[in-house]
Amino acid sequence: MRASACTQLNPSGRKRTASAALSSVVRLLSWNENASTASSQEVRDMSFISGSLIYMISHISDVAPESWVMRVAPFGTVREEATRKDALRVSRGRALVRITHASVGVTDALAVRGDYLMQPVPRFVPGYDFIGIIEHLGAADHSRLSVGQRVAGILPRMGAHATRISVAQSLLVPVPDSLDPVIAATAPLDAVTAQFALDALDAKSGSVLVQGAGGAVGAWAVQLAAARNLTVFGTASTRTRAVAESFGARVLDYRNPEWIDALRKMTNGGVAGVIDHTGRRDLQRVVMPEGRIVRIAFEGKQGHQRRATAAGFAAATLRRYAHPAERICSTPMLVMLHRFAYRAALGDILDRLDSGTLTPPQPRSYRFTDYRKAVADVTSTPPGEKSVLVMGH
Repeated sequence: MRASACTQLNPSGRKRTASAALSSVVRLLSWNENASTASSQEVRDMSFISGSLIYMISHISDVAPESWVMRVAPFGTVREEATRKDALRVSRGRALVRITHASVGVTDALAVRGDYLMQPVPRFVPGYDFIGIIEHLGAADHSRLSVGQRVAGILPRMGAHATRISVAQSLLVPVPDSLDPVIAATAPLDAVTAQFALDALDAKSGSVLVQGAGGAVGAWAVQLAAARNLTVFGTASTRTRAVAESFGARVLDYRNPEWIDALRKMTNGGVAGVIDHTGRRDLQRVVMPEGRIVRIAFEGKQGHQRRATAAGFAAATLRRYAHPAERICSTPMLVMLHRFAYRAALGDILDRLDSGTLTPPQPRSYRFTDYRKAVADVTSTPPGEKSVLVMGH
């Protein structure tokens, strides 16, 4: 049996292989009990069986298990389909992960409808972050991981809304054994974005402003900033105000046209930095000249979000050396370029969740088969909740 043939086995072929392996075990054990009286032909037969058994065991992990994905094609339409077997091949430095949970957020909804800059063409699988179990590990120079281990991860490109994925081992972070995987699934993308944004602010003391302080990223940012002994101000609506205040933010209503002037007075001239998801240029007025504005997203009208993001990205890049300076925080890009820092950030978040020093949003669970509803509900998710897919395949 060649390895290539083994990797192409369908489900019935895998069952036949497993059955043959089991039969071989029985025959081999029976022969061992009577080896002293065996004929030369039986010895040759048993040698062949044992060799075949060793081969089947050593290559059984190459058999790609069944996997299902949610594929966007065309924009606005999502369908469940089986993935190609070769997409799950585990080469050196990669791992096969059975995904158990994955978050669903605004970015996924934008991508599905064709309004996300980083997914400009259809036929992709949404989803950036996941929780799962390692089923197979390719060879690696230094492995921190083991088969059967629960891990979390963020992908540099979408693809997590699937039941299994082949992923670089450098993207995987162990999940503490005592941490509920559903709780863990609420955190990776949003919490790591908040952590990276605070790192980019580089505020050692004083006060910061978190735009959307009761939102998916904002609620994490408020907690993480407070843990750095920063005074946190936040903008929120009446709907999300209670969430922001529960984490200690001093909240301003962004619909009040005087809120920027009010914040300047409250801070004696401005804050040390702003984490912003809107792209508003007048935020420069509320930041000290030596401070920074970190842009994690840019608002745009429906159907024009990609253009708004591209324009905002370009404008922020041009103001990199302005006063105040601006920075862009793109978590997928940072995950791609800075693996060690990414793993350290995600590991720290998971440890804090496990210890209870960070408060997660309340998971709002959806079955994988209810994917379309999960995406449709994103914009109406109650404050303080996070949509999580629970895989059932």
